[in-house]
Amino acid sequence: MTAEVAFVVDLATGSVEDLPQITFESVGLWERRDLQRWIAERPEIVEPGLLLVTSEFADWEHRQQRVADRLDLLFLDPTGSPLVAELKRDQASETVDLQALKYAAYCSTLTTEALVEQYAAFHDVDLEAASQTILHHAPALVEAERSPVRIRLVAGGFGPGVTSVVMWLRDRSEIDVGCIEVTARSRGDGTVIVAARQLIPLPQAEDYLVRRRQREEREEVRKRGSRGANSVGVLAEAGLLTTGTTLQLGVQALIGRWREPVAALLIEKPQVGEAEWTGESVARSLRWRHDGQVYSATGLTKEILALAGIDVSTSGLPGPDYWLLPDGRAMYRASVEVRGRNGV
Repeated sequence: MTAEVAFVVDLATGSVEDLPQITFESVGLWERRDLQRWIAERPEIVEPGLLLVTSEFADWEHRQQRVADRLDLLFLDPTGSPLVAELKRDQASETVDLQALKYAAYCSTLTTEALVEQYAAFHDVDLEAASQTILHHAPALVEAERSPVRIRLVAGGFGPGVTSVVMWLRDRSEIDVGCIEVTARSRGDGTVIVAARQLIPLPQAEDYLVRRRQREEREEVRKRGSRGANSVGVLAEAGLLTTGTTLQLGVQALIGRWREPVAALLIEKPQVGEAEWTGESVARSLRWRHDGQVYSATGLTKEILALAGIDVSTSGLPGPDYWLLPDGRAMYRASVEVRGRNGV
């Protein structure tokens, strides 16, 4: 792959000046004092819509024993997912992925109450103010536990030993892990230009990976047989859906370009992402709290996307992939597990 080239153009003269890439170390910039501070102050370096919960978090216990590990930054996204950001000043070490997975495992035990407590302690506010901030940022936490932990590795560069593991985890598991490359370039006048870009997943590849994973899951069910042909029917028979059960829209299951506008819509109107199971036919299975009308899972998903200003002309939208049961599983994923247990 050709190395990235950057330069400055003087609009008056048309002259071009190269901007050579440098390391943070070479100009005296540090991981904790500088890179960590920049990202804490500007979370959009990692991802838009993040709320900083705490920094240098080390309040862990494992089997009633204190653990000394300390993660760099802990954020909360608008869907209620904690996001672990592990930082390296320049080239990421070959073990940074394992380190971040360990922190994510620790964070998977954090309750909403624990997140509120950590936010209050770090930002020096009382618990009531912290709770209001957390729940306003992620309204889904009002009635449900938080979503799965996400991971972002942030470094000046990543070797194949890291990127291959990250791609494998994204492709073969439900772990949302990615890489953000942060680089520095010298202007030669005592100033440095710092740039950040999402390396994994590539924005143009993310939609493809989501669709492929959904296709593979459907093929898995098809091979197991046709009994209980639809997801909602399987879940109702298993007793996982009863009349009045509250379902939440799983924003993270949506393809990448849809997430931000939908998350923004849910912050403004939380009830848009909530529905109740009616116990009626598949076509009338969900009652939308936003308007009180009934829809299929696919039909309601299309309504929400349209409300967020997203073109949903496609007819292949898999609604059950996007609605979460109270235990946090997508309807479709839960139906796959039920079929598996029943040997279908």
